[in-house]
Amino acid sequence: MAVFAAVVKTGNFSRAGKLLGISRPAVSAQIQKLEESLSVRLIQRTTRSVSLTQDGARLLPLAESVLSSLIDIDDVLTRDKPKGPIRVTATLDIMKSWLAPKLEAFTLQYPDITFDLVMTDQKIDLIENQIDLAIRVSRVNEQDFVARPVFDDQLAIYASPEYLDTLLEPITEQNLEFCRWIVLEQLMPNRTVNVMKGDETLRFQPSRYDIVNSPSMLNELVVAGRGLGCLIYQNVQHLLKEGKVVPVLPEWHGDSLTCYLLYPSRQHIPMRLRLFIDYLLESRDKI
Repeated sequence: MAVFAAVVKTGNFSRAGKLLGISRPAVSAQIQKLEESLSVRLIQRTTRSVSLTQDGARLLPLAESVLSSLIDIDDVLTRDKPKGPIRVTATLDIMKSWLAPKLEAFTLQYPDITFDLVMTDQKIDLIENQIDLAIRVSRVNEQDFVARPVFDDQLAIYASPEYLDTLLEPITEQNLEFCRWIVLEQLMPNRTVNVMKGDETLRFQPSRYDIVNSPSMLNELVVAGRGLGCLIYQNVQHLLKEGKVVPVLPEWHGDSLTCYLLYPSRQHIPMRLRLFIDYLLESRDKI
């Protein structure tokens, strides 16, 4: 029953296997065995996906209940001493600046809960990669996952002191577009810089710019003196303290962004994951 519910939830046998930690053939065999025992066809199979038959649709609520019950059993067995791994994904910058400082305090409370940290700038498939919790900035569009905001931030213009020293004149609103820029593809898909001051808006495509698809590389290039960049304060506060970057035209700012926790939308999630989510939400303002 639990395997059947997982197949429906994920949309195919391979992803269901990864969700449950078993092989694709094992998933197929379990579904076939269930169908034979009930003498009905539950799933219509295609090369890429599955769909429910009428009998499958009727059975699904019971199967989902069984899957939830298995999670409840795990919670009961580990209630006094939560343990087990939590697989988390985030960008390198979010891991370093926001998540890493919180792990030690959580581990002191729950020493038997461990972490498998997947650092990537790409929005990987959460089910395919067996992710329990993702931390992502804005533009959340994941089916079957809950999105909970943990902090808000804002893009602002930064540069290294070394880059500013190479300029023949101070940066102003009028010459901003003629500076060299490093553009993060995910946030500026049209290579257009958009900054605001009160009711005023400046929107332009820089005359010279490099494109990167990694927030970490964006930060590195700005620190190296390559040019201006719209950076997230949460990711660069340590660089500000060290004097490696400085604000440019601080009265102007970019878009507001929200960082979210993403986790499975099923009603029952393992206690270890629930405890960690609650901990992060409670400390959401401590950025």
